[in-house]
Parts: sequence; structure tokens; C-alpha cells
Amino acid sequence: MNKNQGGSSRKGSDNRAGSFPQEYLKGGYFDQEGEIKTNLLVDTASRVAKSFGHGLTTGQLRRFYGHAKTAEKAFNYSQNEKKLINDIKVLDAFVAEAYGKENVPENFYKFININTSSIENSKDIIKGFLPHFQSVVAYHTYHYGENKERRVNL
Repeated sequence: MNKNQGGSSRKGSDNRAGSFPQEYLKGGYFDQEGEIKTNLLVDTASRVAKSFGHGLTTGQLRRFYGHAKTAEKAFNYSQNEKKLINDIKVLDAFVAEAYGKENVPENFYKFININTSSIENSKDIIKGFLPHFQSVVAYHTYHYGENKERRVNL
């Protein structure tokens, strides 16, 4: 069914996918002590990863995460904060293109869009977004990775 016929052919409409967290990032990345909120590394990261469903491959997710890590490495060398911010914010355009081509699920676009909109400085990226994104990648692999059947249920 094509998207103009009243249905949705978008990837990620997997009924088993989790729901995208309401109020996601409303309070920012950091707690009162200036440290990343633990829930962004655990519970929220798992819920976000589940919300992508099977509509996003681990390879696709790692490609976008790799772009962010490359930007961080360039910043470590140049200390150019404006370039780092721009290199991260352009992820929104890249994911929007993939979403427009129906190659990624809507919740992945929401994830990137909300995060890139929340970034104001290098601390937001290095101490907030990147560790959160890394946790999302790890949980996505846990929930949807190829070797899922080898996982021990605890």
C-alpha cells in the first residue's frame, strides 16, 4: 500500500515495537549535579531502541552513530565547538532524507530530531547526546540484533 492511499508503508510499523517515550528529553540531558541522567542510559534508552522496531537495522543505526563519533573525533583535534554542533545538527537532515525515502521508521526520525534540537553546546553533545545514543545503539542490538536467540533471559 502506498502512503497516499490512506495506509502507511513506512518502515517501523512493527506492532511489537515499543512506544516512543512521552516527554522525551523535556528536562534535558543532565541532572541537578550536571551529570547525565541515568534513565537516559538505561530505561529511556531501552524504550527508545524498542520504539524503532524492526524498521531500522543495526547497520543503519551504527552508520548514524558513526557520523556522530566522527564529529566528536574532529572536535577533539580542532576544539571548534561551532563545527561540532553543526556536524551533529546535520544528522537531522540526513535522517529526514532517509525517513522521506521510507528507509527508517518515524520514531528514529523523532529521536534524532528531538536530540539535535536539544543541543546547544559541546557538553550537550559529548556528555549527553553521545552517551545516550551509544546506549540506544546497544539496546537496539539487544532487542533486535542478529544473535538475539543466544541471549540468556535473566
